[in-house]
Amino acid sequence: MKQIFHPFHLWEDHKHKFYNNNCDNKEQKVKSVINLFSSEKLTTIYMNRVTEEWRYSCEHNLTNDSMNKIAYLGQAACALYDNVPCVVTMNVWRSLPVEIRLRADEIAKQTLIKWIQNQKSRSTFGNGKVKDTQMEFQTKLPFFRKKRYSSFISNDMYCANEKF
Repeated sequence: MKQIFHPFHLWEDHKHKFYNNNCDNKEQKVKSVINLFSSEKLTTIYMNRVTEEWRYSCEHNLTNDSMNKIAYLGQAACALYDNVPCVVTMNVWRSLPVEIRLRADEIAKQTLIKWIQNQKSRSTFGNGKVKDTQMEFQTKLPFFRKKRYSSFISNDMYCANEKF
């Protein structure tokens, strides 16, 4: 999948203090991370919400091949859950039991697979939406010009087979 870039002022994770280096009430944020990852249901809900609600952040980060996408989804879920900065999530992550970390990683993998499938289905050729299909047809129309189309195609457009 080709990487998609968006300016940082559009990133939803930035708006949820994901990149903050300091935070108010750090003890509460630590408890929030533990609470989120201790519950399979909460982890699933918030990781899915990230991919559904954070369009720009997900497109920017989950299409980046050099990014740890599994870690990003976990950190983003914490940011959405309680505005927990990624630094706090990373520090707490190390202290979580292995079974909780493995379960959260598996949820993130499934969420990522679902997001990638949704992205592929949104492509112009794959989604079958009338608007996209019409736009695709309109961009190709001048190259397949025939006599019957000449009334609405300008004279300076040429067919790919015409000689100049």
